[in-house]
Amino acid sequence: MLDIACNLLGAALLLPLGMALGSFFELVLDRVPRGESVLWPPSHCRACGRRLTVDELIPVVSYLAQHGRCRACETPIGAGVPVREAWSGLVVAVPWAIIGCSHPGFAVVIGAVLLLATWVTRAVRQIRRPRA
Repeated sequence: MLDIACNLLGAALLLPLGMALGSFFELVLDRVPRGESVLWPPSHCRACGRRLTVDELIPVVSYLAQHGRCRACETPIGAGVPVREAWSGLVVAVPWAIIGCSHPGFAVVIGAVLLLATWVTRAVRQIRRPRA
């Protein structure tokens, strides 16, 4: 019973970490192909340029709270963004939920490999996609 609680607690802590990493990878794949810096300018709406506030940067939650739109200009944000952020959280948290406390190193490695595989695959697909 204690092992199950340990696994679930660890997964609950890793889920937001994975979502935050997914959010960062989303930013990288959005900016780098356009030749923009990942550091500057800070996160902003691509349509109106308004800088996003801290509460607008919480992966998945912000999207849901803002109904998938920019708070300032109402421009829609793609539905794939929160899906990929949530997926990133899950691929990090689920291995820990299954085997985390009994084999912590293995669970972390599996989560990291799945996360990197997800985003490398996404990057390769984006590179291969013809530009309109």
